Amino acid sequence: MRTNPYPEEPKHAQPTDVLPPRMEGLQQRAIPSPPPVNETSQEVDSAEIRLEEARTVRYAIGKLSDFLQWFVIVLEVTLAIRVFFKLIGALSSNLFAGLLYSLTDIVLFPFHGIVLGVSERFAADAMIAMLIYWLLFIAIRRFLHILITGPEETAS
Repeated sequence: MRTNPYPEEPKHAQPTDVLPPRMEGLQQRAIPSPPPVNETSQEVDSAEIRLEEARTVRYAIGKLSDFLQWFVIVLEVTLAIRVFFKLIGALSSNLFAGLLYSLTDIVLFPFHGIVLGVSERFAADAMIAMLIYWLLFIAIRRFLHILITGPEETAS
């Protein structure tokens, strides 16, 4: 059994109960006092909070724009695949082609029958929908860009 090198300590003492001896050559550091509160520091704090909120809004609008871009790219690719399938004459009885036709019928509903006299195989409604959705996307994305950018600096 080990002997206690510090016999004057009680046996139940915890390491946090023991304080180290003061070192002779060290001086205590002064605790800096908090800066006085005045109107300019409150204005600076308020401006920093507004700036942080503006950054958060810009980030959210940027993420919305990124999501919108992803959505439109997926939509355009599926419509392009539909046009390709219609051109090669893919049957809707095929599982994949039928699923693709069913999914794209939802977004093509407003454009159904827009062009008369064109064969169904040409898929003119899908190509018109691709154009309209792309233009709509560009307009929305431009609007979001206007929301998050400041006015241009005037050159003098």
